[in-house]
Amino acid sequence: MTINVALVGAGYWGKKLLPKFRTAQDSSVAAVCDLDAGLRADIEKAFPGTPTTAKYDDVLNDSTIDAVILVTPPATHYALGKKALQAGKHIWIEKPLALRYEEGKELVELARANRAVLFVDHTFLYDRAIRMAHDLATKGDMGEIYHVFLQRLNLGRIKRDSNVWWNSAPHDVSILLYLLKGRPKSVTLQGYRYLQPEVEDLNMATIEMTDGASAFIYHNWLFPENTAKLTIVGSKKMLAYEGKFDKRAATLYEYATGAAVGGGASADANTIPSKMIAEHNLEGIATEEPLAAAVADFLGAIRDRRAPLSDGEFSLRVLAVLEAADRSLRSTGKKIPIEP
Repeated sequence: MTINVALVGAGYWGKKLLPKFRTAQDSSVAAVCDLDAGLRADIEKAFPGTPTTAKYDDVLNDSTIDAVILVTPPATHYALGKKALQAGKHIWIEKPLALRYEEGKELVELARANRAVLFVDHTFLYDRAIRMAHDLATKGDMGEIYHVFLQRLNLGRIKRDSNVWWNSAPHDVSILLYLLKGRPKSVTLQGYRYLQPEVEDLNMATIEMTDGASAFIYHNWLFPENTAKLTIVGSKKMLAYEGKFDKRAATLYEYATGAAVGGGASADANTIPSKMIAEHNLEGIATEEPLAAAVADFLGAIRDRRAPLSDGEFSLRVLAVLEAADRSLRSTGKKIPIEP
């Protein structure tokens, strides 16, 4: 079964996705759509023979196209995604699903009614290191999970049309929800604007989970290091992970505190003794390319008529956190409850 797809949005991320769909098994790129004539020309030069169009309706009205790959600005996701689903297409939406929970819910319900696959590009769910961290956390190997710290920092692509929270948090919130058994209970978000008067380029979020775990999420577009770090602190073990694809690495740490340290009473009665016992590098985390695995799951979900890992239902849970945090940001950091 060959699945004909149309890429809508030929910018930075669209150009990364297009080769994945061109080389994926049982996939054929039937068209690339973009309003920008220069971007269409780039596609025609880089991928000779690939049809291009400036009209979204050309894609929607083509009965041979099975799926739409929507890689457009976040503010367009709801309207363009709705039109694709109404046209009977399966859809891949670049994160976030939408900018409002009710809009995301409508897309999920429309996909369900039309028996269409709705996939949201939470790429890190397909990173082998994140899957290994999920197994360690959920199966009890790390003990009770106390805290998760997520950082996404760089000096790079500074957006004008959306702030650092809506650009970076879909990644980190999706990782958090995938890793932990509890659900988010509340969120506070503080943001700061240094480069543009209406767009935050730095933020810090605190999320409290129903199982007692806490999470900090730090984003910054003005930072000397290009990094995407995850730290998980459990009662038995800790894990540190660097998620940038060109330098992925993960280390599992065994540690002890208090009486478990041994060696007699502490020399300082006001100090709890602690020590690192061992550290282990997680092997094999770079054997799979996450974006290619995400593409394969999307196409497999269409072919096998099943839900993908990163489906609309999961992304709706992510969107609930994103929207609650945005409300916190607009109320100068007020704690906002997150509804189930």
